[in-house]
Amino acid sequence: MGSWGPRSFEDDIACDWLEDLLDSDPIAFFDHCLDLSGLDSLEMLACIGVVCTAEMIRGLLCGPRDGLPESAHRWLQQNDSLDVLVQSLVPSTVDGLRRVLSPDSEMYQQWDDAGPEFDAWHNNVESLLHELRLTVI
Repeated sequence: MGSWGPRSFEDDIACDWLEDLLDSDPIAFFDHCLDLSGLDSLEMLACIGVVCTAEMIRGLLCGPRDGLPESAHRWLQQNDSLDVLVQSLVPSTVDGLRRVLSPDSEMYQQWDDAGPEFDAWHNNVESLLHELRLTVI
């Protein structure tokens, strides 16, 4: 696993995801990452897409959480006007995070296999899920 910590962007693929966001139409990119239709279980790339999307949507709606890279902070500042547009994505983001936290997801399985860091990862994603639920109008 290319992870060095349990936070959302403490992972090589998540950092690549952020670079892709910087070069994309954000709403279309988020929609793509949250489209989990037809997937019985979530592979790692889908999980990372959901978690990273959730971090950025949460950042737009409530401000960034601790541990986000500087480039994510800059993106959030430059795109703060998207807060109203991303509000409609919160329900699918919450559903996606629930699937990431399912024992069937590859991310869950890899963190479970990682041992003692599992609780920190699980708490990080669970906290993100809880905070996004609170933003639903």
